[in-house]
Amino acid sequence: MTHIDLEEYAKEQINASAYPDDDHRCFLYPCANCNRVVPFTVRISYSVACDDARPAYDFAGTVYGTCIQCNQEQKLFSIIRNNYPEEEQERPACSCGSDAFILCMCERYEGPSGLPGFFDEGVIVGKCETCGTFKTFLYTD
Repeated sequence: MTHIDLEEYAKEQINASAYPDDDHRCFLYPCANCNRVVPFTVRISYSVACDDARPAYDFAGTVYGTCIQCNQEQKLFSIIRNNYPEEEQERPACSCGSDAFILCMCERYEGPSGLPGFFDEGVIVGKCETCGTFKTFLYTD
């Protein structure tokens, strides 16, 4: 199953068109147990080292996903800064009330105009399984 629209949304969120020489790598999150891309419910655990904006623009913490097919929770993404605790929890939901999303991460790596291969920024986004609305969860820098 392809979700080109979700990948395009992710690229828009990090303004990929302004960096045509850079490498934009997008991938959909699969369930490690089901071995396929499935909707997840999301739990974001924010570190106290994370900025206060939501969605976080300089994320620190851990993103967990629970597969809606097999109910297995898995760690999807994590940025740990020193030993700062993760104190704030968020369980994002769509405006339609659904909490199940197909998830995508897109990362930008500098191309020949910069430091080739250097990570610049990224984003984690989702597409609501029920209504198809896109949602941005966090940015990495």
